[in-house]
Amino acid sequence: MNTLSFSGSASRGGARLLIASLGGIAILLLYTIFLASHFSWLLAIAYLACFLAAFIGWAKLAEPRYSLVCDEKGIHYHHRAGSWLLPWDAFSYSAVPSVAGQDLAFIGFKITNFDVILQQIPLRLAVRIMTEQRPLYFEAIKRGCNDGRCATELLSEKDRFVTANHEYNGVKAIFAQRMQKLAELCGMELLVPINSDNADTHHWCQQINKLRLAQRHSDA
Repeated sequence: MNTLSFSGSASRGGARLLIASLGGIAILLLYTIFLASHFSWLLAIAYLACFLAAFIGWAKLAEPRYSLVCDEKGIHYHHRAGSWLLPWDAFSYSAVPSVAGQDLAFIGFKITNFDVILQQIPLRLAVRIMTEQRPLYFEAIKRGCNDGRCATELLSEKDRFVTANHEYNGVKAIFAQRMQKLAELCGMELLVPINSDNADTHHWCQQINKLRLAQRHSDA
């Protein structure tokens, strides 16, 4: 099976932004030393903007080059905080999730086996994913409250989650409950953020589904 990689992470443009911002800082230093009569507030703002751009460029470079990598084992998701592996037989399909008819900037997976994710996901990555997907979680809570009075009850997450084969506590239990809430909102338990055109994202989901079917047939 050929390896298939999707570069939809936030790493794009990091090198260009970092080089441009460092060049801007160098120009500002030369201007300050040789031309500026005094250090004005406009000059301070220019320095601040360049340093902020340099930090953003560095942060982009710290992101993995590829967000998703597909091989014979399954789907590998790479993040600064860690990675997870979703085997081909642990999900039924991939699609772009949507809420109220609006596509989200994610690739979603319909999970059929929670254990394969919960057993091997790093705690640091689970916390980071929950933080990044907090707006979606709150939207799920909001839509689950018909009378507007149940948000407090739904937000009180339990630190215990039980599947048919295992029991999870702490961060992993909360992560599993978040997966269930996301499925209620958009039909997908596991979401991967993608910074790409909507058409490309739909095409990637189609490729993933074709690879899944091919891999399942080869294993049969």
